[in-house]
Amino acid sequence: MGVRYKKAVLALDETAKARLWGPFGGESFTSSSSDESAELANLVDSFYDSDYERRDGDDIEAESDGEELIEMLDATLDEIGDDLEVDRIRTEVERAIRVAGSGPDSRFKKRVVTLLHQRGFDAGLCKSSWEQSEGLPTGYHKYIDVITSDKSRYIIETNLASYFEIARPSDDYMRLMKRLPTLFIGRPDHLKSVVRVMSNAAIESIKTAGMHVPPWRRKEFVLAKWFSSHKRIINFRGDKMEIGTRVKEVK
Repeated sequence: MGVRYKKAVLALDETAKARLWGPFGGESFTSSSSDESAELANLVDSFYDSDYERRDGDDIEAESDGEELIEMLDATLDEIGDDLEVDRIRTEVERAIRVAGSGPDSRFKKRVVTLLHQRGFDAGLCKSSWEQSEGLPTGYHKYIDVITSDKSRYIIETNLASYFEIARPSDDYMRLMKRLPTLFIGRPDHLKSVVRVMSNAAIESIKTAGMHVPPWRRKEFVLAKWFSSHKRIINFRGDKMEIGTRVKEVK
């Protein structure tokens, strides 16, 4: 893992660290409680109604041992650590996190985006959404991105590790989790590589423990968070929002 990337959260105060680490396995939504209940019901229904015994193996692109997966993850994180643009963005994101403090997840992300705007960044709050397909439930996700002057896109996820927390993790899986940065800043292709490694490892760990793989831990569902079509919100004015173009991501 790149040395510079390991330093991503060292300078943050306790409030900012709490925001970054958050409750493992939790994901904050800004919809009403009825919407959250409906989404949870969808996930549970999909878990019990789909044939996961048959489909679990589909998520494993290739059988890799723990050392190979660690090497793959380290290689990706080292590439991110060598990206000077990531360093520049991280400096301002860490500053924004300290200033934004605590609060509901959506408001926190809006504050971070606003603070990045004030520092001259083309930042946006992205809301992705996807429909039910192939046994996977519908869902949505909110995250931050930054577009640089050369039109490169960087995805910012302030609690990446939480999306890969699982029950009864294997030793190999815990070794991967310890390498995974909580504050992630990187290009989409790098994030996709991280998701593929972690999702494949999670599925292997879950199956080794003799458990079923729930739909929200399948690779396709996790990838959909950042690689489905999304709306990009670029300005917040009270309850009114200026919406950027809806972008279709190709998996």
